[in-house]
Amino acid sequence: MKNVPSVCVTEVKDSVIRFEENRSVIRFLNQERRTYKSVQVDGCAITQGLKCDNLLTNKDETKERFVELKGTDISHGLDQLRDSMQKLGEFPEGRKAYLIFTACSPAFSTRLQLAKKEFKKQYNAELIAKRTPWEERL
Repeated sequence: MKNVPSVCVTEVKDSVIRFEENRSVIRFLNQERRTYKSVQVDGCAITQGLKCDNLLTNKDETKERFVELKGTDISHGLDQLRDSMQKLGEFPEGRKAYLIFTACSPAFSTRLQLAKKEFKKQYNAELIAKRTPWEERL
């Protein structure tokens, strides 16, 4: 991770690694209890400009999972993910960006499809946009 202060990073081995904000929740299921690094991006790793909420990496930091938890402002969440990947991302192989929201209007479905293509092309990242709560196996 680029220029992330150690105070922003916590090593976790929990069977469920959970991030929650704005009534949005994502749970990463870590059944093998491997060691991961949880980074508080918003207000710690990045203090100015746009930033996502969290970053989860494997122990050697080669798999990046950027997380933005939103209420309904999907466009702003996409911008936050973009900027965070540009500022902190180092390993595009296996990179994922999660946008977890409480509600999404049908008008955003086309925009999300276009964003998924853009994220893959520009950031080599898989964009996962889902309604809360969301669970994913690590």
